[in-house]
Order: sequence, then structure tokens, then C-alpha cells
Amino acid sequence: MLPMILVRLTQKKQEFEVPGPRRVMDILAQAGVRPTTVIVTQGKKLLTKDHRVEDGETIDVISVVSGG
Repeated sequence: MLPMILVRLTQKKQEFEVPGPRRVMDILAQAGVRPTTVIVTQGKKLLTKDHRVEDGETIDVISVVSGG
């Protein structure tokens, strides 16, 4: 089996894999997630929407919640 990018949607407690390399914004589009509603991390590193994710890497998609 070929290595894939593991995407973890922490809020929904879901995981899925996509073939890489792929930009963060393309992964979010495939998952149906609006980029303005989440942050994406890899370990402790914050990723930009243009960051290229390689096969075999894992990213976390974390929903942003604000309150007043």
C-alpha cells in the first residue's frame, strides 16, 4: 500500500487519507471544509493554506471557535 496523507478532523473525530503531495487548501476543499473556519497543524507547527503536505505525513484540522 502506498503512503498517503492522513487527515484528522479533530472536531468531528474523523480521519481520512488522501494521496499527496497536496496543498492544505486542496485537502480542505476535498473534505468540504471552509478554510476560514479552521487552523491546520502538523505536530506543533501551524500550516498555511499554501503549505505542501507530502505522502506519509499527518495533519490535524482544528475548528476555530470564537465567543464574545
